[in-house]
This record gives sequence, structure tokens and C-alpha cells, in this order.
Amino acid sequence: MKRVSIFLLIILIMLPIDGLAMIKTKTESKSAGFNRTEIKIDKIDDFIHDKMKTSKIPGLSVVIVKNGKEIYKRGFGFADIANEKAVSYETLFELGSTSKAFTALAILNLQEQGLINIKDSVTEYIPWFTMKFKGEDAVITIEDLLHHKSGVPFKTIADIPIANGKDALEKTVEKLVSHELKHNPGEVFEYATINYDVLGLIIQEVSGMSYEKYMKQNILLPLGLDNTYLFRQDNMARGYKIGYMRACEYDAPIYRGNTPAGYLITNINDMSKWLRIQLGKGQHSEYLKGLIKKSHIPNRSVEPQFDGSSYAYGWNVYQKGGGEVSHGGENPNFSSYITFRPEEELGVAVLCNMNSSYTKIIGQGIMNMMLGKEYRAVGEDFYRNIDNISIIVIGASIIFLIATLWYLGRLITQIFKKQRRVELTRKKIISFILSLSFVSLLLYCIYLIPKILFMELSWEFIRVWGPESFTVGVCLSVLAIIFFYIYYSLSMFFPKKDDTSIFYITSLSVLSGLGNALIIFTINMAIGKSQGLEKIFETGLFLYFLISITIYVLGQKVVRRELITFTNNLIYSKRTQIIRNILKTSFENMESIEHEKVLSVLNNDTENISNFGNIIITSLTSLVTLICCFVYLGIMNIFGLLISLLVIVLAAGMHYFVGKSANTLWEETRVIQDVFFKIINDLIYGFKELSLNNLKKKEFLEDAEDRCLEYKQKRTKALVKFSNVIVIGELLFTFVIGFVVFVFPIVFKEMGTSILRSYIFVFLYMTGPVNNILNNIPIILQMRISWKKLLDLNQRLMSVKNLSSIDEDSSLSKNNIKIYLKNVHYKYEEQNGERFTVGPINCDFNAGEITFITGGNGSGKSTLAKLITGLYSPMVGEIKVNGNKVKSEHLSSYYSAVFCDFYLFEKLYGIDHGSKSKELEKYLKILRIDDKVSIENGRFNTTKLSTGQKKRLALLMSYLEDRPVYLFDEWASDQDPEFRRFFYTNLLPDLRNNGKCIIAITHDDRYFHVADKVINMEMGKIV
Repeated sequence: MKRVSIFLLIILIMLPIDGLAMIKTKTESKSAGFNRTEIKIDKIDDFIHDKMKTSKIPGLSVVIVKNGKEIYKRGFGFADIANEKAVSYETLFELGSTSKAFTALAILNLQEQGLINIKDSVTEYIPWFTMKFKGEDAVITIEDLLHHKSGVPFKTIADIPIANGKDALEKTVEKLVSHELKHNPGEVFEYATINYDVLGLIIQEVSGMSYEKYMKQNILLPLGLDNTYLFRQDNMARGYKIGYMRACEYDAPIYRGNTPAGYLITNINDMSKWLRIQLGKGQHSEYLKGLIKKSHIPNRSVEPQFDGSSYAYGWNVYQKGGGEVSHGGENPNFSSYITFRPEEELGVAVLCNMNSSYTKIIGQGIMNMMLGKEYRAVGEDFYRNIDNISIIVIGASIIFLIATLWYLGRLITQIFKKQRRVELTRKKIISFILSLSFVSLLLYCIYLIPKILFMELSWEFIRVWGPESFTVGVCLSVLAIIFFYIYYSLSMFFPKKDDTSIFYITSLSVLSGLGNALIIFTINMAIGKSQGLEKIFETGLFLYFLISITIYVLGQKVVRRELITFTNNLIYSKRTQIIRNILKTSFENMESIEHEKVLSVLNNDTENISNFGNIIITSLTSLVTLICCFVYLGIMNIFGLLISLLVIVLAAGMHYFVGKSANTLWEETRVIQDVFFKIINDLIYGFKELSLNNLKKKEFLEDAEDRCLEYKQKRTKALVKFSNVIVIGELLFTFVIGFVVFVFPIVFKEMGTSILRSYIFVFLYMTGPVNNILNNIPIILQMRISWKKLLDLNQRLMSVKNLSSIDEDSSLSKNNIKIYLKNVHYKYEEQNGERFTVGPINCDFNAGEITFITGGNGSGKSTLAKLITGLYSPMVGEIKVNGNKVKSEHLSSYYSAVFCDFYLFEKLYGIDHGSKSKELEKYLKILRIDDKVSIENGRFNTTKLSTGQKKRLALLMSYLEDRPVYLFDEWASDQDPEFRRFFYTNLLPDLRNNGKCIIAITHDDRYFHVADKVINMEMGKIV
């Protein structure tokens, strides 16, 4: 982060950094000296055009001087885009901070004339100029100002007032009076552009003339710089700054008081002269040559800058080869870069009509090309990156704002339509106050962005210097936060039952991911700072750290709570929907569905899907964190972004291809789960048979173990496939970290240690989110399969056209029942293709009548029972009740049945046990089980009874249901002889005497005389 902070400093104050751009090219130079023929001019042209296109620079001028001669001078692009005015040699540009060398030369001139001494305190010449260090008056010398070791903080650049009057310089310097210094003067280098404005005022005070007049008469004219000015001229290029991914014309304010530090104006012709002057080849006096040479002497009383340079008199001096001197300059809408090597008598100057870091990249790249080095640009335009990020923020904010306003409008509409009711509770009021405090703190942190992230500058400074898109992006973000909070507050105070907003959950998930990313960025910035812990607190980074944690934790807490609620509601809804659909589907359809599939869907699949909430939260949070890390890497260096994206694409690609094969295995294991449920079903309901036969038990165990083994092997194989890919993904990230550590310093020689640390730190942090996403892939695949199984079952249940109603149809007459079957047919389709047909059936059943149905096994009597009760729908024919044709799903409302494979519920469903307590006691005694079973809270106190006793309880339920038709399927087969006789001779006649229609499937021929009618079935027909 130290690198990023310095990047900001460069952009804002035009301090050059060699580490940002290292551009090399091979030439055919065969000696230390070279001439113009050795330089491929077209390579330089192509290089400049390429960088201009990348950086969106509208126009620039370039000059190369060698051995006192111009060997290259050209203009590129437009001085005025709107009027298509091309850049010429006469086009004027603001210099920015390369103006400082002119002011420093004037100070050396005054000292040489004995008018000042740079060792003197500034107050010797400006008595009212006082500054404080730790509350005490500080002594700042002229030399301290020249070499930026005055202790004046960088942030004072934001204090420079917009002014164009004659007193502008004095007003600018007055801004520093009584200001607290950051360092003790003379001890630490910190670039502060306003230092040179103080020097300008000293020139003005000592010379007795305005700064501009003195510079014109004593510096510019003696040096022959006839086209260098201190005020804006008509032939100036239009100034531009980046905005919305293009060069936008910008009329910057006038800062006349900052002229000594950054507002000299010149063209490429005078820059050519200025380069020759610096190389000792200009047409000027020996006196001035001596001053020029002295201005290149660096001050080494303080530590070098991060790039190894030391500051001289308006110049950065590097120990490269025989020595390299350079300086960059940037104003809100202009920039420049000058670099020269006195020993090689080589110099390059670039003037540009846009504030861009690429001006330095172009200048330093040309210098490296001239030296015969390979070139590779390392570095990005900070403001271009800010603009790109701002465009993303603007787009995201607009989308989010539109969505928020839409949901907010819908919510307000629901309030006015009384669909939402106000709900004020103490808990909600406290929650509102806490959330309002947090949002206020969040907005305050946004307000502090210039102070904390832009080296304590002001919003006004950012507005002037930065892209317009940045301010717009921040404003839209603030609006989005405010409106989302309004939506959140209204939805809290005006709740709607079972209202779970996906928009609300998704928004908080994204916010939580941003908070997670901010944690790493804040920590990285804090580590990169050279200040101690106390300074971190002072700059507000610790506040950002706390806010980031709060956003992440609160976002996770709320989202997890909402998603868990949403997921469980979803599971509840799907489970109850399946149960409802099962109850509504036909018995015939349900009979065709394997019971184990229903069990596995309702149990395993719904449980798998219940993990949806946590998986989505972690995946979405990790994804947002990764996106933010990508953006961060892109800001630091585009190569880091490309490498990280390449790794993610490789890992995702491997997961995709492995996932395709593993998905088949997951589906196979899911099918095995169905089989396993069948085995469990066989184990429970066939345990008696297994207990009696050890061979059967042994083979059953082998079969169960085979299924379990197959499940284990396929599941293990699928998981191993994913685990291998996860390991490879982690290895790729480790390889990238090693690549950054070992290869980057070789390929990008000028890349600092701090940026390498930042890369490694971010990559290490990214491994967590990447692993979260990769680990969630197999779980998501399993959930996808479970969801598909659930939908398939639901679809199968819903596929039946005539669904039976859960509610009782009370409109049908149930008195004096007469049921008539006319030409009824039903066919079974066997798996082997054979068919078994029941019918045609023509018969009737009447109230007050007992009908026995008899026949051998497979004769069709059970099918007939299912047809007359509506469990099966006849394929041909019709069933009438009291002369009215009745649909199969309505027949069931007439019947109370006890089938031979009946199921006894523990709870008395559909029975008002409270009002029928006396009947319950009566029938328990009649059925002779009052000593075995009792009714407690609408439930049998036990169902652990013999089969015969369970059938009596089932008969009890039939009595209590009191339906007009009773059907008994082999009811007496499990009763003792005495109770069997009682059933046939007492219970059935009593029901007949009560006007009930009784249908009994039976083989008890000794009691056939009890029946009013006997129907004999053979081969599906009545005989």
C-alpha cells in the first residue's frame, strides 16, 4: 500500500518515480556513444502512439537532445480536440512541478549575488512566516524548502487558494502560518509543493519586484527562453483530464500563488533549449552555467526517497550509470516530464495537455530506448484506474439504486394498500437507532475518503484534480446507501408475513463481501505505512478497519439469519407441498411411485437443500471479495490481475470438467440412496422373516453391504476427483506467489519490495475465498441433484389430471345409499407386457344390505374393492350413487374401509374425539380391547398390539367415522374364532340394521348365510 500512497503523491504533486515505468528496447548500438542513424525513429513514434492510445492522452510534444543538438522533435495529437487543432512546436503547455527547477535557479542566483543565504531562516526574509512543531515555533531554512525537508506536510497542497490577483502568492504562503509541521525541519524528506511557493515569495520580497517579473528578467530572458511564460497565453493547448474513460476538456482554476511551484508555461522549442542548458550546451554565460551545475547537486543529509533518488534544487538525482537527473510535473489538466544524463549529454522532454502518469512512462521509456535497453512498461495511470473503478461503481450504483427505488416504491404501495401494517416494538426501535448510527458512521467514513485514502486532502482538491466520475460515483453510492436504508427501515416497521426479499438478502451479501475485501485492503494499507501504530489511529485507518469488520460481521449475521429462515421456509414449503400433492394424487398414481423415492426426497434431498443458505452466503461473499481483490491487484499492477485471473480460470476450468464426470457419480449415488431406503424398509418390515432364517439374513446382509459399498466407492471417487482439483488449485496459487516472489523482481527490476509484499499478501488472502468457492462446488452439485429429484417427484405427483380433493364433499347425498357399477373395466399392465383385466363388472350395493365378495387369489376381488371405493378409476364403464354418476375421487367420501394391508395411525385423524368420548368407551368394550388400549389427547396410548387387536382398533375408527358404506377386506382372518363369530353374527348385522351398506371380502363360507348377497369372482369377472 506504500506504493499506492506514493502513486497518489506522484499524481497529485508531479513528483517523478522511476519505479513506475521501466521501458526498454533493443537497438543496434555498438558503442557507448551513438548518433541519430542508430535510433529507429519509427520505434519511438510507435511507442508514443501506443502509450497515447492506452492513456487517452489528447496531445503531446517530445524532444530528444544529444550532444547539444536536437535529434528528435515532434508533436502528437491535438492541442484542441473540439477544433481539431494539432499540436505544433509552438503549442504552449503548463509544466507542473518541473517549474520548480526554474524557481530553485532563481534562489541560487540570489545567493550568488549575496542577497540571501540558503542557510538562513525563512523569517529573515518573511518575518511573519511562523510554523509550529509539537506546539513550539520551528526554524525552517531556505535550504529546507529547496530540498523538501522543511517538515511541511504534503496535504498543504489542498490549502493553495484559487487566486489570480497580485497578492495571490502572499495569500498562498499565509495559509502556512501557524500550521503544525509533520516533522522537525531538516530531518525527513516529504514532498510539499507549497515549499516552492514560499521560495517564490522570498524572491519577491528580496528582489522588490513581483516573482513573475523577476523570473522573466533574471532567468528566462538571460537563458534565451523567449517562449516561456508565467501567465496563461492565447496559444496554449486546451487542458484535459480523464473522465468516463475518455479525455474530457477541463478549464482548471487559476492558482497564481502556486506559479513558483507548478505553473510556468512553455513549448517544446524552449524545452529543447532548457535541456541543452541543463546539459551545459546552451548559449548562456559561464555564471549561469555554474548555477545550473550546482542545481544538480543532491542533498544527502536525509534518507533517499523510496526509489533511491535524492532531491537537489528542483530535480531528482539518481545514481544510474554516470547519474540521471529528472523531474515530473502534473497539474489538474497538464503534465510534463524531463530527464537527462549529463555524462552521456542526452536529454528527453515530454509536454502533455492531460494530467497523466503516462507522460513520465513515455519520457522514461524514450530515455531507456536511447540507452539501448529493452523496454517494458510497468505502471498504470492512477487517475485512469480511479476513473475505471468509478465507472464500475457508477454502473453498479445506478443498477442498485434503480432496484432499490423499485422495491421501495412497491413497499410504499403495499403500505398504502394496507397490505403492510405498522409494527412498533421496543426491539425494532432499538434496532433502528443502532442501524441509523451505523449508517451515519458509514457515510462519515465516505466523507473521510480524501483524508484517509488520499493523504489527508480535501474534497475540493479531489474535485479539481480527480476524474469527475469519481465524485459522481461517490455521490451515487451515498444515494444508494441512503435509499437502501430507507427501504430497510420501512420494511422493518411495516413487515409483511412470510416476506423474504431476495433483493434484500443479495444486497447484504454483496455488502458483506465488500466489507471482507475492505478488511484486507485496510490491513495492507496499514502495513505499508511507515508511521507507527499511533499514526494509523490518527489517519483513521483503524476506523476503516473497524467499519470493515462491522460491515462484514453484521452483513453475515443478518444475511445468514434471513437466508436460514428463507431456506427453512422453502424446505417447509416444498415438504408440505409434496405431502399435499401426495394426498391429492390418486392412489393408483401413488402406488406406481417407489416408496423409497418419496422417503429419500422428503428426508435426504430436503436436508441437502437446507444447506443452500450457508453455501450461497459463503460463495457470494467470497465472490465479491475476489472481485475486489482483482480490482485491487489491477490498481497495483495489471500483470498481477491477469495472473490471478488466469489462475482462477484454470482452477474453474478444471472444476468444470471434473464436475461433469463427478456429477454422473453424484446422480448414481443418489439412485443408490433410493435403493438404500428400500433396504431399510425391508429391514424394518421384514425383520421377523429375517430373524427366522439365518441364510436369508446372511444374503440380505450381503446385499445391504454391497449397496453401501457401491455408494461409498462412488461417493469417494467423486469427492477424490474434486479434492484433487482443489489441491491443484491451491498449488496454482502457491505457484503464483512463488512466481511473484522470484520472477517479478527479475522481470520488473524496478518493482519495489513493498508492492511485492502487497501482491503476496493479497494472493494469500485470496486463497481463502477461492477455496470456499471451490469447496462449495461439489456441495452445490449435490444440492442441484437433490433439487432436481424433488422437482421430478413433485412433477410426477402433479401429472395426474384428476386430483382428489383433501376437503370432504358435503354436497353429495349419503342417505339410503345405492351404488351401481355398470360395465366397469380395469386393466393392469404387467412389466412383462402381459395384461390382467377386471370386468366387465355389473353389480349393485345397497344400504341395509350385507354383500360378501369371495374368490380365489388373483381373482380380482381386491381390485373390485379399490374400484368401488374410488382408489382406482375404471377405464371403461361408470359408477353411480343413488342414480348419479360419481367420479372416482368422490366415491371415497362414502366409505369407511379396513383393508387387509391396513395402516393404523396412532392419532385419531378426522375424529372429534372430544365429543365422542362416550362412544369410544362403548366401542372399546364392544371390541373387547378396553383393557389394552385407551385414548389420550386424541391418540391411542399404544399401537404395539397383535394384528387382530390392531384390526379391532381400525374397526373402531370405522365406527367413529360413521360413513354410509363399510368395506372390510379379510377383516376376520386374524381374529380368534369367538370374536370372528361375534363379528359376523353381531357386528355386521348391527351395522345393517343401522342402515349401513356393508361390503366384506371374505373366505369364511360358514358365515355366508349372514350375507344378503354373495359375489363370486373368478379371473376378473363375476360368476
